[in-house]
Amino acid sequence: MQFDPDVLVETARELVDKAAQRGVTLRTIGHLAVRAHIQERLDLIDLLQRLPTHDIDFMGRSEEQNAAHRLFVEDLGYRPDPAIALSQEYGIKRLIYYRDDGLLAEIFLDELRMAHTLDFRDRLELDYPTISLVDLLLSKLQIQQITEKDIKDMIVLLAEHDLGSDDRECVDVDHLVDLTRDDWGLYHTASTNLAVVGQWLEGLEVIDASTRENVRSKLAEIVTRMEAGP
Repeated sequence: MQFDPDVLVETARELVDKAAQRGVTLRTIGHLAVRAHIQERLDLIDLLQRLPTHDIDFMGRSEEQNAAHRLFVEDLGYRPDPAIALSQEYGIKRLIYYRDDGLLAEIFLDELRMAHTLDFRDRLELDYPTISLVDLLLSKLQIQQITEKDIKDMIVLLAEHDLGSDDRECVDVDHLVDLTRDDWGLYHTASTNLAVVGQWLEGLEVIDASTRENVRSKLAEIVTRMEAGP
């Protein structure tokens, strides 16, 4: 079933709000979190023809998983995935719930573990209702086999936001550099993916030249600062 992405953004916000009312910390991740931050440039998403998403992904805390389970099952009427709910699969701590219309809600607990592991336990309060912009960027950069969807998400995120550390609507490159200089594997994967995004950018003639140059300069600055990090 197809879902309107803007409706999903609002649904995700409502779920984060309801969770907060019950003392459960949730933050949206993935494409819907990117979309929530680029409301002024939704035209760019349309131009790039980014494929739609069919679920809502969250970061949460493992110590709150029982309360999160009660929220989705008892309060909201979602059905838990019997193989995943309140369990750990392949070292990945997560909860999965289904709404009657087929919408899937997935909660990753404490860490986002893919090619690399990003620890979110002390970072969920940095933004609301999503994870922070730099964490959104890192969640894409750490993917070993990056997809077209991830590349387009990074392009629109960088097109819309400045680099900096003093504002929630800026990408905190200092944090990115802190992580990559302590983890060569993450540094290598992120550097490789930044180069891939740059290559894709050159071929996206549907984007105007000024936007391409804007994103290109930010990619170059991130790479330069990563390479300069001790």
